[in-house]
Amino acid sequence: MAKLTIDGKEIEVPDGTSLFDACRDARGEALPHFCYHPDLSIAGVCRLCQVEVEGMPKLTIACNTGVRDGMVVHTRNERVTRASTQILEMHLINHPVDCPICDQAGECGLQDQYMKYGLYDAEVEMDDKVNKAKAQVIGPHVILDKERCVLCTRCVRFCDEVTGTGELGIFNRGNRAEIGTAPGVELDNNYSMNTVDICPVGALTGRDFRFQKRVWMLKAASSICPGCATGCNVRIDHEAGRIYRLKPRYNPEVNGRWMCDKGRLTYKAVHEDGRLGEPMVAGQPGNWAGVSGAVADLGAKEGFGLAVASPHLSLEEMYLLKKLAGEAPVHGGLTDADRGEKDKLLLDADRTPNRRGLGLLEIGQGDGSALAAVIKGVTGPILIHGGDPAADPAVTEALSGRDVVYIGTHENATSALAAVVLPGAMWAEKAGIFVNRDGRLQEFRQAVARHGNAREDWRILAELLNVGGKEDAPGSLKAVRAGLTSSIDPGTDLNQLPERGFVPGGEVR
Repeated sequence: MAKLTIDGKEIEVPDGTSLFDACRDARGEALPHFCYHPDLSIAGVCRLCQVEVEGMPKLTIACNTGVRDGMVVHTRNERVTRASTQILEMHLINHPVDCPICDQAGECGLQDQYMKYGLYDAEVEMDDKVNKAKAQVIGPHVILDKERCVLCTRCVRFCDEVTGTGELGIFNRGNRAEIGTAPGVELDNNYSMNTVDICPVGALTGRDFRFQKRVWMLKAASSICPGCATGCNVRIDHEAGRIYRLKPRYNPEVNGRWMCDKGRLTYKAVHEDGRLGEPMVAGQPGNWAGVSGAVADLGAKEGFGLAVASPHLSLEEMYLLKKLAGEAPVHGGLTDADRGEKDKLLLDADRTPNRRGLGLLEIGQGDGSALAAVIKGVTGPILIHGGDPAADPAVTEALSGRDVVYIGTHENATSALAAVVLPGAMWAEKAGIFVNRDGRLQEFRQAVARHGNAREDWRILAELLNVGGKEDAPGSLKAVRAGLTSSIDPGTDLNQLPERGFVPGGEVR
């Protein structure tokens, strides 16, 4: 352990700690910086994190300096502040200062540092600045504005060290140096939009979010990406009932600080055409008041003959579906649906968020032929919750002439053949728990209002329990989780799920 003094405060940190991290611990905030990133190698190119160490003749950059026992460090004195201001001026020499039209405004490191260390009039006239390419499309998801770039090299290091694809580099020298891609090369890896996240200025912007909404107008909700079994922790940025973007939320046990491009775009399904917004009975719009009677008329008051779940459901919904089925079989849907290519970083071949949840509740799956055989072997109405099993021809044939109740979010082959269609909520419109590929239980929370007259799925299932005369129908999601706890891990309260989730029977993190 090394003992050192930073701005008059004595601290003790492990040997090998960078002075940058030690200063952050002592100050309660990071030093000014552009190039430093905790998950990338040290570049030391922005020179903004300079500090004074007593006994050293010159200021030193903290990111590339290790702590030593007995160090006395100053981060806020006049000498350091003057150097920070001069370095900031250097970064601003050729910057276009086009903040009013920049998507990064409100999240810009250059703005933040200027407000803290600058507040001066630039000495360089706009006509004397070096002009570089603007709004250059460098990939399917990213646009580059070379004039705004401060050459921190974060994006270059990300493509070299994290994805290993190496699309970006620095070309030319001096004040003509610029970030770019080689001729004929696109920034087209599965994680390209992470370069937008880590860009400290507005040099890299996302084509999907570009000019859509000012960031200070957005509200945030914690959630879990529904795009695959990895279960990346994400933040939903939304405003006035509309989602504008997903960004990764730090969880070192799951996704670190990254997420894939496919996952970022899963929010689009929430607002796309084809959403189910009204109950449908016999192909005609109905209302929730008449749902109980319509379901009872199918014979479901005596119980469903089969319940079919989906790996897109939350754990609470799977639990209630089993309770609703009673003695009837519960099937987990098609095991070969929602599959794709995987990569070595985060993207899983299983494109569902909760297939492990089916296993946790002992709900088996099968292919289309297996599900069709189960359907043909039961009597009574069939409840299908989520997914689209009728997309398989064998399942469609087996469901022909049967009474089907479907709970879902979009029009599809299954909703088309159902006698009663009940509109449920999508993941961003409700709260729940997903179980990722490692068996970790993680909570997601509601961000936006539900579409049309859709309802939370647990409420729909509770209403169906009432149709069947069940006295133990839950009255709240909290009550559902209380019952679920006894089935999963009696030693843990699922209504107090840890921020980073937990593995049942294992360590809570």
